[in-house]
Amino acid sequence: MPKSTVELAAAIEQMQQRLEALEAAAGAGADPTRPPDPDVAPDPFWLLDRLARNTGPAFARGEVAGSIAYGGRVRAPGAGELVWQLEHAVPEVLEADLGAASAVLGALGHPLRLEILRRLLLGARSLAELQEIPGTGTSGQVHHHLRELRAAGLVVSQRRNHYAIPAERVVPLLVIVAAALGRSLVPGADGA
Repeated sequence: MPKSTVELAAAIEQMQQRLEALEAAAGAGADPTRPPDPDVAPDPFWLLDRLARNTGPAFARGEVAGSIAYGGRVRAPGAGELVWQLEHAVPEVLEADLGAASAVLGALGHPLRLEILRRLLLGARSLAELQEIPGTGTSGQVHHHLRELRAAGLVVSQRRNHYAIPAERVVPLLVIVAAALGRSLVPGADGA
């Protein structure tokens, strides 16, 4: 383990070189877990094709089978740059204790809380910045909404009156919002 500043700097430089080599190697071959570049492989069903290969006992229980996946690549002032993905077997989702899901969905069930999350992703950090949202009311009302978001694990307090969305929650949060918006996000769709 490095003991001096010089040794620490050398260790960081070595890790940076290793990371660059790994990233270069990853770019050299096709990664089946990442979406293809639309200019190279315009298969619109790459994710469904990947999920179709997930069979067997890990993905089936009785009449219920399959898997779901979600992920994303995000760059936003309040989140930094994130790449995130997750896959679940459908039976696991259907057998899970839904109490935690209920808490998260309940916390998202108020338009002001969704706006607070949007502002946090766009770079707002302080209570004062969040109070600039039209219709927020008093600082006590904003604290109430932040308390609900914190209880659901969607927001953390970085220090007194400064908040952020945990990195591991950013992509799932955006997936939930996009799923709720449905086809209204598709250009030319009628929203039905």
